[in-house]
Amino acid sequence: MTRKTVTLFTTLVIFSWCTLAQAQESLRYNGSSTILKAVMYDASKIYKKEKGVAFDLKGKNTGFGIKKLLAGECDIAGGGRALKKAEREKGLVETKVFLDAYAFIVNKSNPVTGITSEQITDILTGKIVNWDDLDGPAGKKILILSPPEKSAHYKNAKKIIGFDKLPAHSMMADMTPNVAKKVKTFPVAIGWLSSANVLGKKSVTILKISHNGSVVDINQENLASGKYPYQQTMYFYTMGTPTGKVKDFINFIKGADGQTIIKKAGFFLAE
Repeated sequence: MTRKTVTLFTTLVIFSWCTLAQAQESLRYNGSSTILKAVMYDASKIYKKEKGVAFDLKGKNTGFGIKKLLAGECDIAGGGRALKKAEREKGLVETKVFLDAYAFIVNKSNPVTGITSEQITDILTGKIVNWDDLDGPAGKKILILSPPEKSAHYKNAKKIIGFDKLPAHSMMADMTPNVAKKVKTFPVAIGWLSSANVLGKKSVTILKISHNGSVVDINQENLASGKYPYQQTMYFYTMGTPTGKVKDFINFIKGADGQTIIKKAGFFLAE
């Protein structure tokens, strides 16, 4: 073997090793579209710049992410509920990431600006079906726009509010953040989604919520104390206790830079 051949061979080996190392230095996320759009996009850019780790980001809903994690098709899944016993028994571990408040929204043309928690329950259980009962659009039936059935935002709302199945005058968005787009389209709609998706935006009206006789704003104090009733804890799920690059990224999210991203995105800090 000539010196030129040896040099070429050595170069190819080093190039192949570096390429393999770079391919291995990646993190795959799947699951909650809320976490994906509001946190993962920004967090991954900063983390990649600091650590040189590439990201493969996909999002749909909590159940989909857990399914992909169990299949070994992602390193971190995201979602809005605690793991089930059967999921823990398969080796999954959860890590609290942040608190997420549900905002109830209506079309900008709707004169309604506030609602009670009792009225929300009555709407979602079918007891209130017309906007006349809420001094809304006269003679118009309420269109309920909900997150997708398999999303944590839907499943947790069922538990919090106490409905089994939404009334016939309902429609589901394909992803939770898209509830706002649909409410913007339908003047007689009411829907709910993560407050992070709509806070500070003027495309829809965020309803003021009265609970236990007083208006309860969406803020850190009211979520941490439980005074704001419509909330959920958002989690990362991993196969086993996080280690290596997965652990390092989760520590980044729970550190100062990650917490800044979470607050900027409109979410709230978990304990």
